Amino acid sequence: MATTALPVVEIAKDTYEIDEFDCGSIFVLVGQDKAMVIDTGSGIGDLRGVIARITDKPLVLVITHAHGDHVGGLGWFDEYYMNDKDVDKYAMDGVEFRRNYAGFITQRSGKTYPYDMEADIRPWPDGACPVRHDLEDGQTFDLGGRVVTAMRAPGHTPGSMVLIDPATRILFAGDACNCNTLFGSLPGEPTFVSVEAAGQALKEVYALKGKLWDKCFNGHHDFRPFGQPLDDEVMPNLIACCDDLVSGNYEAETVPGMFPNMPERTVVKKGTVMVTFKEGGIHEPKE
Repeated sequence: MATTALPVVEIAKDTYEIDEFDCGSIFVLVGQDKAMVIDTGSGIGDLRGVIARITDKPLVLVITHAHGDHVGGLGWFDEYYMNDKDVDKYAMDGVEFRRNYAGFITQRSGKTYPYDMEADIRPWPDGACPVRHDLEDGQTFDLGGRVVTAMRAPGHTPGSMVLIDPATRILFAGDACNCNTLFGSLPGEPTFVSVEAAGQALKEVYALKGKLWDKCFNGHHDFRPFGQPLDDEVMPNLIACCDDLVSGNYEAETVPGMFPNMPERTVVKKGTVMVTFKEGGIHEPKE
């Protein structure tokens, strides 16, 4: 392969962020007995080789949600944990999606990326069939002297989860909390989560700030420096956007699509946070 060396930085003791060339962030948490891997990016290059240079301990792979830029490297692992509400809702082994996504990233102004779309973004190995274990709200993982807890945070996807590591007081948020947060489904669609429900889940996660976690690392470092946490105002501003949408006290804007040739989207903004939503997806459906 043309690319094997993904950038790595230690963000806390025995805690690493791997940069998949701005396509995604993968985290490795090393305990005394095991190491946890959080997400697998788009599947660019030799992620397993990079992890092997960090630790030789048995790996516990946890997926925050089933989007292709978080599960793209899953085929090089034997088993993983993921919430069942994301099962069968997304094309997890979509090599063309992954190549297209990485191609969109390369169009960023002033950026160059040392990966080859064909050589470095490959289909999963023949016969790859990693075994899924359910990831449940409140589930704990004892890595040896380090216990990590999963917590539900539906919104970006129905099964989105976050991981709390009291040892470093870090919240690993996947795409549940981001400066550019996407809530794009409508009632009746299999991926639907209302803005109302998403905001409530975020409030439950935020209520633990200062108790179990202090810093938040999301699944992409495009709105924060590599190796640095999100600004402290991101989550409260995201919650405020959700509250404004639910109350009807908001001014929507129309902005370009995420990538070239994608349709315009409707957003609300607060500080550095922008939330994409659909008018019919704000409230919980009435029975």
